[in-house]
Amino acid sequence: MKGSVAMEATRRRAQHGANGKSSEEEGQPAQWGRAWEVDWFSLSSVIGLLCFAPFIVFYFVMACDQYQCSVSQPLIELYQGETTLLSIWSRAPSFTWSAAKIYAIWVSFQVFLYMCVPDITHKFIPGYVGGVQDGARTPAGLINKYEVNGLQCWLITHALWYANAQYFHWFSPTIIFDNWIPLMWCANILGYAVSTYAFTKAYLFPTCAEDW
Repeated sequence: MKGSVAMEATRRRAQHGANGKSSEEEGQPAQWGRAWEVDWFSLSSVIGLLCFAPFIVFYFVMACDQYQCSVSQPLIELYQGETTLLSIWSRAPSFTWSAAKIYAIWVSFQVFLYMCVPDITHKFIPGYVGGVQDGARTPAGLINKYEVNGLQCWLITHALWYANAQYFHWFSPTIIFDNWIPLMWCANILGYAVSTYAFTKAYLFPTCAEDW
Protein backbone atom coordinates (compact mmCIF):
# COMPACT_ATOMS: atom_id res chain seq x y z
CA MET A 1 0.00 0.00 0.00
CA LYS A 2 2.77 2.42 0.95
CA GLY A 3 4.67 1.50 -2.20
CA SER A 4 1.60 2.26 -4.35
CA VAL A 5 1.13 5.65 -2.69
CA ALA A 6 4.79 6.53 -3.18
CA MET A 7 4.67 5.45 -6.82
CA GLU A 8 1.54 7.50 -7.49
CA ALA A 9 3.05 10.54 -5.77
CA THR A 10 6.14 10.23 -7.91
CA ARG A 11 4.05 10.05 -11.06
CA ARG A 12 2.09 13.14 -10.09
CA ARG A 13 5.27 15.07 -9.33
CA ALA A 14 6.71 14.08 -12.69
CA GLN A 15 3.54 15.06 -14.53
CA HIS A 16 3.26 18.34 -12.62
CA GLY A 17 6.87 19.17 -13.32
CA ALA A 18 6.39 18.60 -17.03
CA ASN A 19 4.43 21.87 -17.27
CA GLY A 20 7.07 24.11 -15.73
CA LYS A 21 10.39 22.39 -16.29
CA SER A 22 13.29 23.97 -18.11
CA SER A 23 14.28 23.23 -21.70
CA GLU A 24 17.25 21.23 -20.39
CA GLU A 25 14.94 18.99 -18.36
CA GLU A 26 12.54 18.66 -21.29
CA GLY A 27 15.41 17.42 -23.40
CA GLN A 28 16.37 14.69 -20.93
CA PRO A 29 15.79 11.41 -22.77
CA ALA A 30 13.91 8.43 -21.44
CA GLN A 31 16.06 5.49 -20.45
CA TRP A 32 13.99 2.58 -21.72
CA GLY A 33 11.06 1.67 -23.97
CA ARG A 34 10.75 3.46 -27.29
CA ALA A 35 13.89 5.51 -26.50
CA TRP A 36 16.04 2.47 -27.17
CA GLU A 37 17.51 1.87 -30.61
CA VAL A 38 17.76 -1.91 -30.80
CA ASP A 39 19.99 -3.38 -33.50
CA TRP A 40 19.45 -6.75 -35.13
CA PHE A 41 22.23 -8.40 -33.15
CA SER A 42 20.64 -7.43 -29.83
CA LEU A 43 17.20 -8.49 -31.02
CA SER A 44 18.40 -11.85 -32.33
CA SER A 45 20.36 -12.46 -29.11
CA VAL A 46 17.27 -11.87 -26.97
CA ILE A 47 15.14 -14.10 -29.19
CA GLY A 48 17.84 -16.78 -29.03
CA LEU A 49 17.89 -16.66 -25.24
CA LEU A 50 14.10 -16.92 -25.07
CA CYS A 51 14.04 -19.89 -27.45
CA PHE A 52 17.09 -21.88 -26.40
CA ALA A 53 17.88 -21.03 -22.76
CA PRO A 54 15.48 -23.63 -21.26
CA PHE A 55 16.86 -26.34 -23.56
CA ILE A 56 20.45 -25.45 -22.68
CA VAL A 57 19.63 -25.70 -18.97
CA PHE A 58 17.85 -29.01 -19.54
CA TYR A 59 20.84 -30.35 -21.46
CA PHE A 60 23.28 -29.67 -18.62
CA VAL A 61 20.90 -31.02 -15.99
CA MET A 62 20.24 -34.12 -18.10
CA ALA A 63 23.99 -34.63 -18.59
CA CYS A 64 24.51 -34.61 -14.83
CA ASP A 65 21.49 -36.81 -14.15
CA GLN A 66 22.03 -39.45 -16.86
CA TYR A 67 25.69 -39.18 -17.93
CA GLN A 68 27.64 -38.46 -14.72
CA CYS A 69 28.03 -34.79 -15.77
CA SER A 70 29.67 -35.65 -19.09
CA VAL A 71 28.67 -32.89 -21.51
CA SER A 72 30.02 -34.65 -24.60
CA GLN A 73 28.74 -38.19 -23.98
CA PRO A 74 25.08 -37.48 -24.90
CA LEU A 75 26.19 -35.97 -28.22
CA ILE A 76 28.51 -38.90 -28.92
CA GLU A 77 25.76 -41.44 -28.23
CA LEU A 78 23.31 -39.50 -30.38
CA TYR A 79 25.83 -39.38 -33.23
CA GLN A 80 26.61 -43.09 -32.97
CA GLY A 81 22.93 -44.02 -32.76
CA GLU A 82 23.24 -45.54 -29.29
CA THR A 83 20.45 -43.33 -27.95
CA THR A 84 17.71 -41.04 -29.24
CA LEU A 85 16.24 -37.74 -28.14
CA LEU A 86 13.02 -39.57 -27.26
CA SER A 87 14.82 -42.03 -24.96
CA ILE A 88 16.71 -39.18 -23.26
CA TRP A 89 13.45 -37.33 -22.75
CA SER A 90 11.68 -40.42 -21.38
CA ARG A 91 14.39 -40.93 -18.74
CA ALA A 92 14.21 -37.33 -17.51
CA PRO A 93 12.05 -36.61 -14.44
CA SER A 94 8.87 -34.80 -15.42
CA PHE A 95 6.77 -32.06 -13.84
CA THR A 96 5.23 -33.03 -10.49
CA TRP A 97 2.56 -31.36 -8.41
CA SER A 98 4.62 -31.79 -5.26
CA ALA A 99 7.38 -29.71 -6.86
CA ALA A 100 4.78 -27.17 -8.00
CA LYS A 101 3.54 -26.88 -4.41
CA ILE A 102 7.09 -26.37 -3.11
CA TYR A 103 7.79 -23.76 -5.77
CA ALA A 104 4.50 -21.92 -5.17
CA ILE A 105 5.22 -21.69 -1.43
CA TRP A 106 8.74 -20.39 -2.06
CA VAL A 107 7.61 -17.78 -4.62
CA SER A 108 4.78 -16.64 -2.33
CA PHE A 109 7.24 -16.24 0.53
CA GLN A 110 9.59 -14.18 -1.65
CA VAL A 111 6.69 -11.96 -2.75
CA PHE A 112 5.75 -11.46 0.90
CA LEU A 113 9.32 -10.46 1.78
CA TYR A 114 9.48 -8.00 -1.10
CA MET A 115 6.09 -6.41 -0.46
CA CYS A 116 5.99 -6.36 3.34
CA VAL A 117 9.57 -6.15 4.67
CA PRO A 118 11.23 -2.80 3.86
CA ASP A 119 14.99 -2.90 3.43
CA ILE A 120 17.19 -2.02 6.40
CA THR A 121 20.44 -3.63 5.26
CA HIS A 122 21.51 -0.45 3.45
CA LYS A 123 21.69 1.26 6.85
CA PHE A 124 24.60 -0.86 8.07
CA ILE A 125 26.26 -2.30 4.92
CA PRO A 126 28.73 0.29 3.55
CA GLY A 127 28.27 1.09 -0.11
CA TYR A 128 25.10 -0.97 -0.51
CA VAL A 129 22.28 0.94 -2.21
CA GLY A 130 18.98 -0.42 -0.96
CA GLY A 131 15.63 0.81 0.25
CA VAL A 132 13.31 2.94 -1.88
CA GLN A 133 15.16 4.01 -5.05
CA ASP A 134 14.17 5.85 -8.22
CA GLY A 135 13.77 3.82 -11.36
CA ALA A 136 14.60 4.85 -14.92
CA ARG A 137 12.71 7.70 -16.55
CA THR A 138 9.97 6.30 -18.77
CA PRO A 139 9.08 7.63 -22.25
CA ALA A 140 6.20 9.53 -20.61
CA GLY A 141 8.64 11.22 -18.22
CA LEU A 142 7.58 9.25 -15.15
CA ILE A 143 10.02 8.06 -12.51
CA ASN A 144 8.68 5.16 -10.47
CA LYS A 145 10.08 4.23 -7.09
CA TYR A 146 11.10 0.68 -6.23
CA GLU A 147 11.85 -1.12 -2.99
CA VAL A 148 15.36 -2.55 -3.40
CA ASN A 149 15.49 -5.30 -0.79
CA GLY A 150 16.75 -8.33 -2.71
CA LEU A 151 19.85 -8.78 -0.56
CA GLN A 152 17.76 -8.61 2.61
CA CYS A 153 15.32 -11.21 1.22
CA TRP A 154 18.29 -13.44 0.38
CA LEU A 155 19.70 -13.14 3.90
CA ILE A 156 16.34 -13.82 5.57
CA THR A 157 15.68 -16.83 3.34
CA HIS A 158 19.05 -18.42 4.08
CA ALA A 159 18.80 -17.66 7.80
CA LEU A 160 15.42 -19.41 7.95
CA TRP A 161 16.79 -22.29 5.88
CA TYR A 162 19.64 -22.76 8.35
CA ALA A 163 17.27 -22.48 11.33
CA ASN A 164 15.00 -25.12 9.80
CA ALA A 165 17.90 -27.50 9.15
CA GLN A 166 19.26 -27.12 12.69
CA TYR A 167 16.19 -26.65 14.87
CA PHE A 168 12.70 -26.64 13.32
CA HIS A 169 12.91 -29.59 10.86
CA TRP A 170 9.81 -28.47 8.94
CA PHE A 171 11.19 -29.98 5.71
CA SER A 172 14.25 -31.85 4.53
CA PRO A 173 17.36 -29.72 3.87
CA THR A 174 17.75 -31.67 0.61
CA ILE A 175 14.31 -30.69 -0.67
CA ILE A 176 15.75 -28.81 -3.66
CA PHE A 177 18.12 -31.64 -4.58
CA ASP A 178 15.30 -34.18 -4.25
CA ASN A 179 13.06 -32.20 -6.63
CA TRP A 180 15.68 -30.51 -8.77
CA ILE A 181 14.44 -31.22 -12.31
CA PRO A 182 10.69 -30.84 -11.53
CA LEU A 183 11.54 -27.50 -9.89
CA MET A 184 13.39 -26.52 -13.05
CA TRP A 185 10.22 -27.12 -15.04
CA CYS A 186 8.24 -25.01 -12.57
CA ALA A 187 10.74 -22.16 -12.83
CA ASN A 188 10.58 -22.18 -16.64
CA ILE A 189 6.78 -22.33 -16.67
CA LEU A 190 6.50 -19.35 -14.32
CA GLY A 191 9.20 -17.43 -16.17
CA TYR A 192 7.47 -17.78 -19.52
CA ALA A 193 4.05 -17.06 -18.00
CA VAL A 194 5.21 -13.82 -16.35
CA SER A 195 7.11 -12.72 -19.47
CA THR A 196 4.08 -13.38 -21.68
CA TYR A 197 1.79 -11.49 -19.30
CA ALA A 198 4.15 -8.49 -19.09
CA PHE A 199 4.49 -8.35 -22.89
CA THR A 200 0.74 -8.65 -23.43
CA LYS A 201 -0.05 -6.08 -20.74
CA ALA A 202 2.39 -3.57 -22.24
CA TYR A 203 0.57 -3.76 -25.58
CA LEU A 204 -3.07 -4.19 -24.57
CA PHE A 205 -3.50 -2.44 -21.21
CA PRO A 206 -0.34 -0.55 -20.15
CA THR A 207 -0.19 1.04 -16.71
CA CYS A 208 0.45 4.40 -18.34
CA ALA A 209 -0.79 4.83 -21.91
CA GLU A 210 1.68 7.69 -22.46
CA ASP A 211 4.55 5.21 -22.17
CA TRP A 212 3.41 3.46 -25.35
